[in-house]
Amino acid sequence: MEKVWQQRVEKAVTGTIQSTIFAGFNTNVDAVVHCNGDNVANLLADPDISLDAVNRLAQEQIETVTNKNEFVAVLKDALGKGKSCYVILENLELLDWLEQIFTNRRESMGGQAGIIANQMAALEAKALVYTALLSKKQASMFFPEVHFPVFDQELKLVPVQEAYRPQDQLKINWIFEYAKGIELDFGGEKVVTPRANRVILATRPPGAVMGFTGDIHEHLPELGSKIDVAFMAGYHYAPSEQPALQQYLDEITSSIRMLKQGNPNLHLHYEYVPMKDQEAEKQVLTTISSEIQSFGINENEIRRVLLGFGYQEEFADIDRNERAFSLYRGALKLMERLNFSRIHVHNLGYYVLVLKKPYPVAPETVRDCCLYGSSVNAIKAKYGGYVRKSQLAEVAEIGLSEIGLRQLRLFYQEAVELGLDIPENFCEEGIWDHGDYYVLVVPAHVVPNPVSTVGMGDTISSSCYASEFSSVLSSR
Repeated sequence: MEKVWQQRVEKAVTGTIQSTIFAGFNTNVDAVVHCNGDNVANLLADPDISLDAVNRLAQEQIETVTNKNEFVAVLKDALGKGKSCYVILENLELLDWLEQIFTNRRESMGGQAGIIANQMAALEAKALVYTALLSKKQASMFFPEVHFPVFDQELKLVPVQEAYRPQDQLKINWIFEYAKGIELDFGGEKVVTPRANRVILATRPPGAVMGFTGDIHEHLPELGSKIDVAFMAGYHYAPSEQPALQQYLDEITSSIRMLKQGNPNLHLHYEYVPMKDQEAEKQVLTTISSEIQSFGINENEIRRVLLGFGYQEEFADIDRNERAFSLYRGALKLMERLNFSRIHVHNLGYYVLVLKKPYPVAPETVRDCCLYGSSVNAIKAKYGGYVRKSQLAEVAEIGLSEIGLRQLRLFYQEAVELGLDIPENFCEEGIWDHGDYYVLVVPAHVVPNPVSTVGMGDTISSSCYASEFSSVLSSR
């Protein structure tokens, strides 16, 4: 069984993404700081910082950071509890201060759309990106091969590094990472981190709209005619309150339909990111699933969505015993509720997919494209950064995970015990033709001690889905 799967991997990585890929809308610069005793001491040395004031603040009540003491309160609380935290920097005047305090930082591309566009370009696909704000610094972080749509008498696709607008503000997210077990001194109070995690201090400058803006909007049918696969990201920034939420959803729905006017065969994917307001999230998912075919989500996120829609049984099954079969049942329940035709659940060591019939790509091709996506992600985990097509052959040395191969066997065994009509060769093929849909369980790679985990879900989903339609295009 292992040999058959490994042969598929070796064949899959020789493929090329021939489709034209579009990514929108959330891009930003990530400024990554590794917290340690020296930079925390440098932070606390600022005369504007008052630890008495910091200790009086209730961190859980800080929804946005407006001053230095609030930032220190958020950071100290997260470090002491080992929790992740995402908070908005409302006072943009603090950006210069952060640059002065944290001089030892690494800046890179952030945001799903930016990461996907760069990765597609690295794999030698034709990649397009659109973001409402494109400062010079943001543009410089894209691969030179990535193009950007602009309207100048007519719609043009120009290299993104030439398309920047001097007046656009920079959207930057400060990411404060910390390891487990580091001891930090907050004015004599010792804080020891119980686990590794990170604090994200995000900015939302005016104009950071998660959609198309300006003259480009009326030319969306023409843009749609130039692309094959679109990854739509950033909808989790939708406003929570009515009527602003409904207005935003009407706008993005109109935009997607205009893209489809230019290309009725356009394939769209949405990678899940949780929203704070679960009722608003349900409305967003219900709306976009009527326009977007594919949905990507991980094993933890699907529990949240199932619970939000009231599917307690499926949530509890995953929570109690997370496995391929419980994730399949959860994905199927979401497919019954929402209108996605493809749901891809990615987990450590394996993927579970549900495809609604009729699906435009053969399930065998979808499976092999998942092996391609897993290979891209394995090289990313091993080396970090973006994966070049030339690196993929190396994945033969990594091998598929025993986790995934075992999940294939367990899935088959559970289906048989339940009296379900699953084919005897399921463990070798990973495909179950089950009435109105296909179920796929695909073993994936696991790289110990990955160099980077940032953007892994985006990398997996985009590589898998983009490669699916190369075979469709080549057969036309």
